[in-house]
Amino acid sequence: MVDKNNTELEKVRKQPEFKNLTDSEFYELSQHFYKRTYKKGQVLFDCGDKRNRLYHLVEGAVKCERIDPSGDYFYLNFHKQEAFFPYVGLFSDYAYDYTVQALTDIEVYYFPTEVFEKVAKQNNDEMMYLITTLSEILKQHILKIQCCVTSSAADRIRYSLALLMVRLGEKNYYGEVEVPYPILLNDISRSSGATRETTSHVIKKLVDEKKISYKHKYLTYHDLAFFDLDFSCDF
Repeated sequence: MVDKNNTELEKVRKQPEFKNLTDSEFYELSQHFYKRTYKKGQVLFDCGDKRNRLYHLVEGAVKCERIDPSGDYFYLNFHKQEAFFPYVGLFSDYAYDYTVQALTDIEVYYFPTEVFEKVAKQNNDEMMYLITTLSEILKQHILKIQCCVTSSAADRIRYSLALLMVRLGEKNYYGEVEVPYPILLNDISRSSGATRETTSHVIKKLVDEKKISYKHKYLTYHDLAFFDLDFSCDF
């Protein structure tokens, strides 16, 4: 259990998922807050595990993925610092829908799902926020499906890169967007439904056109308008 007086927890209190709670409701929830660190590559939970914990990411980034038994269908998403996850399954599912792995060394708060859901149900403003967010997530999934069914591998790769820019990117001094976490070429290709060779070719072309830089697994986006897609909410 964490020190309830620390300033870090006060910062968490101001996050969108918690700011609608009353002080007494947040205090009740915070009694069940636990802090933990994970090393890069460690798994927080697997697809199919009992959905008994929710997480707030204090530092670092995580990768969410799900692969069907045939290996043909692949879901990939990312969360960075200050994210609350997973939204999928709130108030309904028994098990997690995907596996979450530390993309970097990370630090999280975790707390029981049943406690958060109990507290949230008592607060109309909190429930309205969660319902609105889940609605936005549904819209984003629809957009993502629309983007990824195109027959053009180059377009699918562009959409995957756009998602990475929005999910993990940070503006630098020059107005460009950098992803401060290593992104594997294999992850880009699998999430795009393209071969590694095709993905490598498309990325090289984008680099030559100065749309992006891709050095030592790190992405920098130079032409932001080219990747301006509405993938802005949490999953």
